[in-house]
Amino acid sequence: MHLLKTKYSSFGTEPTGGGQWLHLVLQSPVDGSKVSVVSGHKAPDPFFASGSFLMFPWVNRLEPNPWAREPFYPSVHWLTDGNGIPLHGLFHNLPRTILVETQGENESTVKFSMEIPETWKGTLLSKIQVTEVYKLYPSELKIIYELKNSSEEEFPFALGIHPYFRWNEEESIDDLFLIGSGFHQIKLGDYLLPERVLGDEVFLNRELPLMGKNLDDLYAAKDKEMPYIGLFSMNKKEKLLISGGNFYQVYTPQDRRSIAIEPMTSTGNFLHFPGANPSSIQPQSEKKIEFSIRMDQF
Repeated sequence: MHLLKTKYSSFGTEPTGGGQWLHLVLQSPVDGSKVSVVSGHKAPDPFFASGSFLMFPWVNRLEPNPWAREPFYPSVHWLTDGNGIPLHGLFHNLPRTILVETQGENESTVKFSMEIPETWKGTLLSKIQVTEVYKLYPSELKIIYELKNSSEEEFPFALGIHPYFRWNEEESIDDLFLIGSGFHQIKLGDYLLPERVLGDEVFLNRELPLMGKNLDDLYAAKDKEMPYIGLFSMNKKEKLLISGGNFYQVYTPQDRRSIAIEPMTSTGNFLHFPGANPSSIQPQSEKKIEFSIRMDQF
């Protein structure tokens, strides 16, 4: 396990286990208490059922998938859903290696490189260097991905993270509420691939009680200026804000102990859905993608 700490917060990951998140504890800006905001991965949980993982070079589902060939398929990095559609990219279970680390009372940082499989060497994907940076503050975790394209080709991609949130261990998500900056829902088809943007109604621009709600919904930000989705408990005076990316997938596991809120740069099926807004890195260039998880007060 790797542990990143400040005087008031802590963040644990498993670098050799695909960078899985083990815990995230942030300081309340209201009373200084420590709040556990991530349902960390614990064995024997399935890899994708808790904690958090990186989705890259695509997020959620992609069909048809240009990586559906050797050396990427079949491999231990290939995952499909019950309908056989490829899930969550190829980087989710790659081991990490520490490049740089600094620890302080109010700010701590660690930077990881990704270990690319030998079988990928010589492919375009092997020429895309992905560096994972975590910056921990008392009440915030910043997650930064630095992408470098050393090839002579443009590289389209979608990138997101898949964290499972909670409000300490004792609260069910049925005790929690969602808020947001205002989103349009994207209709998902039978195979959970995006079909169209439902632009006639705005969602998550007011409090949404989670009591009894089963969600597996995809949202597109109504306004592109700093969109966010927030989570709060009615008997508290603080809120948790998740920001970065213009698309969010929200999913409630059946056990009601956590909620996945996945900030993403593009939708699933990003190469084929007209509203996906795919990103790209030009040849011999770099790009940064940043997400934030922050405790704030009402």
